Amino acid sequence: MVRFEMHKDGIVDLRLYPPHAATDEADYLEALDRIGNLDGPYAIVVDIAGSTHLSREGEVRQAAWAKATRQRISSACRALALVRDNPNPRSRQSFERLWAIPVHVTSDREEARQFAAKHLDKAVRP
Repeated sequence: MVRFEMHKDGIVDLRLYPPHAATDEADYLEALDRIGNLDGPYAIVVDIAGSTHLSREGEVRQAAWAKATRQRISSACRALALVRDNPNPRSRQSFERLWAIPVHVTSDREEARQFAAKHLDKAVRP
């Protein structure tokens, strides 16, 4: 299941979790398109539960999206927090190479939200 939510506080929530559906890949790619069109400032929390894999076509579309939105996200997004069951430093490094924003990887959803909110708060404070 894929869930996309834009909260009033500027936190963008993207969740991918069981039960997985046949429409998950299309829903995920649609959510990426929505994120790529957002005006800032905002911060993203991506919560990935279980194993999720894109098809080859999905991977190609995701890579094209990342390339096309690199500049816009680097300027509009204030931080990315990634929630994984088993976080590893490679995930953080991969996202840091994509965008010039702070990235945090954790298994704790509340910690991820606090990280995103902290960076968003810095961006909107006068």
